Amino acid sequence: MSKKFGAGKQPTGTPSLGWSCVVAIVSLLSGASVVHNIYKPNLTLPPVEDVDAAAKEKGTEKK
Repeated sequence: MSKKFGAGKQPTGTPSLGWSCVVAIVSLLSGASVVHNIYKPNLTLPPVEDVDAAAKEKGTEKK
């Protein structure tokens, strides 16, 4: 046994690791696209005046 332990060819990594990362990212993006096409969430922001009025109402209720 003239070879030392681990003296063989060094591993270079799994070639399918890159493809598995690509597949995972594509599946996440396509899943989000499907969910947002089905449920269509309301992502509009409320007007600033309504937020200020609600904050004033909360302040008067606590006193």
